Amino acid sequence: MPKPGLFRSVFGRVTLSALLVSLLSTLALYLVVRQIVDNDGRAMLARGVDTDLAGLADIFVSGGHAELQARMADRFAVHRQDGEQVWYLLADANGRRMAGNLDRWPAIAPEVSEARFVALPGGERMFARATRLGPDARLVVGHSDHRGRALQARLAMAFATAGALIAMFSLLAGHFAARRLRERVEAVNATFAAVRAGHIEARALAVGDSDELTELAVNTNAMLDQVERLIQAQRAVSDQTAHEIRTPLMHLDTRILKAMEVTQDEVLLRTLEQSRAEIRGVVRLLDSLLDIAGTQAMRGDLRGLAEINLSDIAENLSDLYGASAEELGIGFHARIAPGILFRADPMQMMRLLSNLLDNGFKYVPSGGNVSLELTAGPRIVVQDDGPGIPLADRRRIFERYVRLDGAPDGGHGLGLSLALAIAERHELSLHVEDAAPGARFVVQPEEGS
Repeated sequence: MPKPGLFRSVFGRVTLSALLVSLLSTLALYLVVRQIVDNDGRAMLARGVDTDLAGLADIFVSGGHAELQARMADRFAVHRQDGEQVWYLLADANGRRMAGNLDRWPAIAPEVSEARFVALPGGERMFARATRLGPDARLVVGHSDHRGRALQARLAMAFATAGALIAMFSLLAGHFAARRLRERVEAVNATFAAVRAGHIEARALAVGDSDELTELAVNTNAMLDQVERLIQAQRAVSDQTAHEIRTPLMHLDTRILKAMEVTQDEVLLRTLEQSRAEIRGVVRLLDSLLDIAGTQAMRGDLRGLAEINLSDIAENLSDLYGASAEELGIGFHARIAPGILFRADPMQMMRLLSNLLDNGFKYVPSGGNVSLELTAGPRIVVQDDGPGIPLADRRRIFERYVRLDGAPDGGHGLGLSLALAIAERHELSLHVEDAAPGARFVVQPEEGS
């Protein structure tokens, strides 16, 4: 299974979430600090403007218009080192300019001593307060917000730098934390993959802190221990069942044989011989069922498998079936590539091939043909030119006890079920195709294996 991408991986999403939280936290903190600085800066501006305005008002009260204009001219001559600017406007009752460096009265009400920020024509901004000095005079004093804006710029730069560093450290910390978590989860996934591949003894390494992932590894190992115990118990029950049933049947067969030796009754002899044949049929049925159950239980279990030369097994079976084909009047053709090596149980692979060949010989009448082909992969093809298998039955024939209409007597419908179980145990697929005429059984590696 391919690894998920960054946005589909839970660890990638955790890392990105940590990054997003850090950035949003930094932004929220910046907005709060900026608002505090704005409020404090406005309060400082207001205090400076109010102090300046109060001084000029006192001068007006004590010295009149001339003294006020002289003191305003003195303040214009002062060179300020901090880059701040001041604006004054002394106007009459109609708003006409009498003195100051403002050309016209700003939109600010002197009647209520209004104070607020005012935008000037050149784009500059000042914080100003206006007041009435008398019935024929009014005054507005404004200070620029240069220091406040410079402080805001430095604050924004500081938070941008801090945000970038926090984001980088959050990303790195999240990456390393997520990588450590991913390694621990992948160790558990690797254990499941190993078990699925046949290493039932594989276990997850439960080390590190006593956290949820350690608990997951412990529970995984406990589950795999239970599965292994169940498999061993199933095998033990199967072996015991086979022994307990087969033994009395064989004893019964022995008693019948002894009875046949002491009787001369032809009718009784035929009856006893039929009974022995039925007993042997029951034993074969039992063996087949146990073989199927045991093989299915070992699906994916690679223990006991070894690299075998599948070509040699196919060659030996071809010699045996070639001789039988001559006696039955059936044409048999084998095309076997040499040196096909495969990790498998040799006896089970022999059963797989023989069951498929038995099925072909069973349905082909005298004069027909059966072929066996083995190529690299491995890919096994057993084909006949018999009546074929209807499309609706091509899956059903691999079920237990299924025998199609017209099938020869003497079977239990378990041969193809066992062949399928053997194929699946070795991670092979088995299906049937239309050979036009006849049927073609194909064994090949499963997709993705």
